[in-house]
Amino acid sequence: MSDIENIDPFLGAISNTRNDSDSEEELEAEETRSARPTVAINYQYKPGVKTHYCCQIDKEIHTEGTVILITNAQKTSDDSGSSFITYTVKVGEEEVKRRYSEFESLRKSLMRLYPTLIVPPIPEKHSFADYATLQGKAKEDVAIIEKRKRMLQSFLNRVSNHPQLSNEHVFHKFLETGVSWNDVLKSRLLSSLPKNILQGSPANLSSSHPSSASSSPTSSTVQQTVLPNPNASQPLKNPDPRFIDSEAYTNKFAYHISQNLEKTNKRTWKRLNDLSNDYAELGAIYNGFSLNEHGELANAIEKVGQAVDSSFMATGSLTSSLEAEFSEPLQEYSQFAQVIKQVLKYRHLKHLQMELTAETLEKQKFNLEVLEKSEQESKRLEEALVKDRGIQDTSIQSTQSNLDGESNENTIGENGHHHEHSQNGDSLTITKSHQKRRSGSKLFSVLSHTIHGIMDVDPEATRRNSIGKTRESIIQLEEAKVTTAEDLKNISASIQEDLDRFQRQKIRDLRDMLLNYAKNHVTWCKKNLSSWEEAKIEVKNVQI
Repeated sequence: MSDIENIDPFLGAISNTRNDSDSEEELEAEETRSARPTVAINYQYKPGVKTHYCCQIDKEIHTEGTVILITNAQKTSDDSGSSFITYTVKVGEEEVKRRYSEFESLRKSLMRLYPTLIVPPIPEKHSFADYATLQGKAKEDVAIIEKRKRMLQSFLNRVSNHPQLSNEHVFHKFLETGVSWNDVLKSRLLSSLPKNILQGSPANLSSSHPSSASSSPTSSTVQQTVLPNPNASQPLKNPDPRFIDSEAYTNKFAYHISQNLEKTNKRTWKRLNDLSNDYAELGAIYNGFSLNEHGELANAIEKVGQAVDSSFMATGSLTSSLEAEFSEPLQEYSQFAQVIKQVLKYRHLKHLQMELTAETLEKQKFNLEVLEKSEQESKRLEEALVKDRGIQDTSIQSTQSNLDGESNENTIGENGHHHEHSQNGDSLTITKSHQKRRSGSKLFSVLSHTIHGIMDVDPEATRRNSIGKTRESIIQLEEAKVTTAEDLKNISASIQEDLDRFQRQKIRDLRDMLLNYAKNHVTWCKKNLSSWEEAKIEVKNVQI
C-alpha cells in the first residue's frame, strides 16, 4: 500500500517538526536562516540532477538554487484599449511579461499533456464578492494583485521543481523572452492533442521516454472511433483497491483542509485584521486622552497608547505574514485536493472505458455468432429449395416424355383403341395439374420477392454486409481492448508515482507552514510583551 493511502494530512507534518527538547538556540538559528522568496515554501528543493538540456531556460531552472521570481505587476493596455495586468517573470537573466489568462492557458496545456500528473494550481479568478466590494476595480486592487503575484510565483516554482513537468518545452517557452504565447498554443504539439483526452493514450505516456510529451497520442483514428465515452457516475465492475483507498483519503483530506481548517483560518485571520484596526483606533484615543491630563498620569496614558500602537503594528505584521506563509499555501492545498480528484477521476474513466470496450467486444462476438448461424441456416434452406426444384423439374420432364411417346404411337394407325384414349386423357390431366402447380409456385415466388423487396431489397446481401462490418468492428475492438488495458496499466503506475511524490511534498510544505505559523505568533507575542512591559513600568511610576 502506498504512502498516500493511510496517512493523516497533519500527522506527517507534526511528526517531522522538532521535538520539544530542541534548544532555543536551534530555533533561533532556524529563524535567522536565509529567507525564502515571499511564500515560505522550499522552492530550492531539486528532486534530481539533469545533465542534458533542451534550451537555456531548461538549464537555468535545473540549476541548484534557482528560483523563479515575479518581480513586478503593472497595468497594460492593448491596441483595442482594454486594460489588464501583466506580471514580469524573471528566471536568471531572462525576463518575460505574461498576463493571468496566459498562466491559465499554460496550466490547461500542461493538464492536457500530462493528465496523469498533479499539475499545481493557480490562484482563482476574482469572485463576484470581490467585484461587488471593489465596485468593478478588483483587477486594480493592490492587495489582490500582490496575492496573485505570490501565488503565481508559487505555481511556476512548483512546476519547475516537478521531475516531469520541469522538462516540458512548452513550459520553457512560457518563460523565454520574446516568445509569442499564442504561437506556442497554435503549435503542432498542442493543436494535435485530441479535444477529449479519453480518446487516446495520455500524451506523456505515449512516447518511449515517459518524461517526454513531445509526441502525439498513440491511439489511431480507428481506435478513437470505437472507444466509448463513459459517464463518471458509472461504477466499476472490478475496481482497484489501491485507488479506492486513494479516493477515500483524498475526500477526507479535502474535507479537513477546505471545510474545517481553511474556513476556521479565514475567520481567525479576519478577526486578527479587525483587532489590528481596533488597536489603531484605540491607540489614537489613548494618545488624545493623554493630552487632557498632566504629569505622571499623562505620561502613563501616553505610554499605554504607544503600547496599543505597537500592538496595532505587530498584529498587522502578523496578519500579513500569516496570509503569505500560511493562508495562501493552505488555499493551494485546498486546490491541490481538487486537482487530485480530477486525476483520479481521469483514471476511473479510463478504467471504465476499458471495461466498456471489453463488454462491447463480447456483444459484437455474440452478434457475429448469431449472424453466422443465420447465414448457415439460410444456406441450408437454399440448398433444400434447390433440391426440391430439381425433383419437380425431373418429374415434369418424365411426364412430358411419356406424353410425347404416346402421341407418336397414336399416329401409326387410324383405328385407335379405347384404352389408349383413356390413358391419353389421364396424361393430359396430370400435365395440366403440373402446369397449375408451377403457375402457383411462380405466383408465390413473385409475392415472396415483392414482400422481401418491401422489407429489404436484398436480405442476404444485407446480412453478409452486417457480418463483414461486425468482423471489422471486432478486430478494432480487440485492438482497442489491448490498447486501453496497456494505457490503464501505465496510467495507474504514473498516477501512483506522482501521488507518492505529492505526499512527500505535502509533508515538507505542511511542516514549513506549521513552523512559520508558530514563529509568527512567537514574534507577535515578543513584540507585544516588550511594549507592554515598558507601559507597565510607566504606569507603576504614577504616584497615588
